[in-house]
Amino acid sequence: MKMQWDGSDYEASLKRITDFGLDNCIGANACMEKCPVNRLHVNQNELDSVLVSGVWTERVQTFVTECIQCGDCTLACPAGVQRDHMMLMLKTMLPTLPRQWKQYYFLKGRRDRQALLFLYDLLVPLISGPMGKHIDKSTFEQKSLLFYFGCYALSPSGAPNATLKLADRLGLDYEVLGGLRSCCGWPHYLTGRMGYGQQMNTHLGDLIATVEPTHIISGCAECYAALLRLKKKTGASWTPLTTPEWLLQHADQLNWTKFDYPIAIHDSCHVTKKVGKPQPARDLLARMADVVEIAARPEACECCGYYNIHVNHDLNHSLHEDKLKIVKEKGGQGMAVECVTCWESFHVPFKQADVPLWELMVAAELATRRGEE
Repeated sequence: MKMQWDGSDYEASLKRITDFGLDNCIGANACMEKCPVNRLHVNQNELDSVLVSGVWTERVQTFVTECIQCGDCTLACPAGVQRDHMMLMLKTMLPTLPRQWKQYYFLKGRRDRQALLFLYDLLVPLISGPMGKHIDKSTFEQKSLLFYFGCYALSPSGAPNATLKLADRLGLDYEVLGGLRSCCGWPHYLTGRMGYGQQMNTHLGDLIATVEPTHIISGCAECYAALLRLKKKTGASWTPLTTPEWLLQHADQLNWTKFDYPIAIHDSCHVTKKVGKPQPARDLLARMADVVEIAARPEACECCGYYNIHVNHDLNHSLHEDKLKIVKEKGGQGMAVECVTCWESFHVPFKQADVPLWELMVAAELATRRGEE
């Protein structure tokens, strides 16, 4: 039986924001002119027409699926309209879902595909090394420090393992929460699947409650955003931190050595543009490299493009090529990211271009390990 998950709270919030936007939009179209993926030159009137009438055009449907939820449209609006949230409302209304999205949803966060999850439980410990003991475990110790890796627990970036190595080096006591079953729901939220998103977020809150942490650390910008929402909705006493925020609290306890080349800093949309915290990643990177700025302002940094879930390979490829070009033009000989999602998005093109791409925890583990040799 297919599980039906209610997303009414998320949808009600979006409806309020959308109604405000429709009432207050002044027709400047600055949102669409700023959009980095508006290759079809869709204007804001076309979007608003679908929001009001529910009648889709092929142009708008294509644009909505290609939206990457970077937030540039909202930053550009002179009337304070949250166009990125209005785009989310349109995603909830899509008449059909792209094949790539359906594949992405197949197991992530699901608790209704028992046969497949049983096989997953058998295989993961065999292929995940030291992280395997933490994947989707059912019992937790009560600890004040909780590392939340969610779906990125097995990321090829190596970020989770590097994070725990740093924690061990610092002599910290902690618990770990990670795996497909503890997905935060934010990827589904960003693609308009409100029922999945809301119920995953609620389930995550239940898991966290068993640990009773005071601080929760995540290296995924979307997980961090989900934790912020969860804290606000539940009134929880714990504090979410990004991995750079966390490690900076302990940075003076570690011995640092610098990379012998300058490294550019890429800003995560959720941490920098939507939460307004660009500085921790820069402060941490400065401990181990000369920092290269690649945008006039942190919030102007171009998005990695992950959250259209690769419905248009050529479009996303152009975003990655633009990023490589600006990194080289600004003098960066590598690039650092604070978000595992960004690393996974940029990994292949940067590897093909032979440009080092550093997830900050992986870079920090190496920089401090070399400092102790």
